[in-house]
Amino acid sequence: MSFRYILVALNLLHLGSARSALYGSCDVKNNHLDVNTKAFITDCDSFGYCSINGTCLPRQCRRDEYILSSLLNTDIPVPPLCPSGTFCPDDASACLPLVEVDGQCELNRDDECASPPQGMVLVVPNPYDEIEGDGSLCLLGKCMWANATLGQTCITESTTYIGYDPSGMSFTNTVIRDNCIEGQGYCDTNSNTCFPLLNLHQSCSTDRQCQSFNCEREFCTVPPESSVKVGKWVYALTGISVGLGMIGVLSLLLLMHRRAQKTKRIMLEEYYKEQVGFRNSIISFHSALSYQSEKSGNAKSSVMTKEEIKRTLSSMSETTLVGSRR
Repeated sequence: MSFRYILVALNLLHLGSARSALYGSCDVKNNHLDVNTKAFITDCDSFGYCSINGTCLPRQCRRDEYILSSLLNTDIPVPPLCPSGTFCPDDASACLPLVEVDGQCELNRDDECASPPQGMVLVVPNPYDEIEGDGSLCLLGKCMWANATLGQTCITESTTYIGYDPSGMSFTNTVIRDNCIEGQGYCDTNSNTCFPLLNLHQSCSTDRQCQSFNCEREFCTVPPESSVKVGKWVYALTGISVGLGMIGVLSLLLLMHRRAQKTKRIMLEEYYKEQVGFRNSIISFHSALSYQSEKSGNAKSSVMTKEEIKRTLSSMSETTLVGSRR
C-alpha cells in the first residue's frame, strides 16, 4: 500500500462520522482532493459515493484487495474488485475501461492508464526487487508512457503530502515522478533531462536518483526491504563446515567409545585373574589336606594341626590379595 493509500484510509476514518450515510443527500460539486493528504473527499461516508442525482449510493467497486475492518458492515455488501481491463475510480462509482494515452486520469493513478503494446516501452529490470510498472503512468492528469531515454527531455510531477502523527505534529512527504524509462534514468528537475540512475555508493540527494531507490547520508545504499543474496562460495563454505563438524563429532564419539571399551576390558581381566587366583588357592588347600592325610597314615593324623591350617589359609589370603591388586 502506497503512502497516499495510507493517508486516504486515515482520512476516511477521521471524516467518516461527519459525512452523509447511505441514501443521504450529497452534492457532486463537493468532490475534491484534500489539500494536505490528497485523499478523495466526498459528502458521503466511506460506504457510499455521491451520484449525479445528489444521493449517496453504495459503492460499486473497490481498489484494495484487503479492506480496513472499520469499512466492514454486515448490512452492506463489500464492493467487488474490478475485472482486468478496467479500473475503480476514486469515488468508487463503477468500474471503467482503462484510459488510453493523453486521456484524463486521477492523481497518482497509474492503474487507470492502459498498458503500452508489447515491446513498445522498455522497463529495465530492477536488481533490488523494487516494485515496477508496465511503462504506463498518470502524470499531470494525463496518461502517458514512460519512454524518455537518457539525454532526452522529460516531464516531472511534484506532489507534497502533509500528514499528522499521533501527537498532532505535521510532517511532509514530497513525491517527484517523471516519464523517464523505469529502471534506467530519472528526470533532473533543473534541466528536465533524463540522467542515468546512480549505482551503489555514488553520491545522491534524493531516493529517486538511485537505482536502489534508497539514498542514505548522501550515498546510494541497498534498500532495507530487498532480499538478501548469498554468494555460492558461502553455500560451499557452509557445506564444508557442516561436513567437518559432523566428522569431528563422529571421531570424538568413536574415541570415547573405544576408551570405555578398554576400561571395561581391564576390569574384566582383573576380575578373571582374581577368580583364577582364588581357585588356585582352593586347589592348593585341598592338595595340602590330601598330602597330610597320606603322610600320617591314620584317621587321627588326617586332620591338619591348627598351625598348618592357619598357614594354609594365610597363603590363600595372600594369593587372593595379590590377584585383586593387579
